[in-house]
Amino acid sequence: MTTGPGSTLTENKCKICHELQHIRRTPLSRGEWADNLKNMRERGTPMTDAELAVILDYLSVYYSRDPAPSPAPDTFSTAGSDPVAKLLETHACSGCHTLEKQVVGPSFREIAQRYAGDAGAAARLAAKVRNGGQGAWGQVPMPPAAGIADPDLAKLLDWVLGQK
Repeated sequence: MTTGPGSTLTENKCKICHELQHIRRTPLSRGEWADNLKNMRERGTPMTDAELAVILDYLSVYYSRDPAPSPAPDTFSTAGSDPVAKLLETHACSGCHTLEKQVVGPSFREIAQRYAGDAGAAARLAAKVRNGGQGAWGQVPMPPAAGIADPDLAKLLDWVLGQK
């Protein structure tokens, strides 16, 4: 994907269900991208109005058949200067999980509550993140995320388990 304002968010949301080639295959108009994003959200992709606007701007600039407008600044930033939020976005965790509400996967608070007081929780969750899983929270599979560096994974899990 082309790097630009909104590229990470777009990648994280779209790859929940699609290969990223899906985005590149045919340039669409802004209206067609808007319709696709609305359809994605109706089918269950967790996406706020602010996220939808950023993704629509990104796709309309970099993958459009319309004349290209100037890229807008990245107005959606879950990451800001918070290193954990950056990791959640970089590794697509925020595509399926939120702090308080179950979307595709359980909320981070639900995970922390389930594993509260469990000394082996971090190791078991690390294996689940690396290898993926299904069945512990429902039938929607969690894809593996084998590429997260050990220190980043430890930081993420420490944060998740602290969200009681």
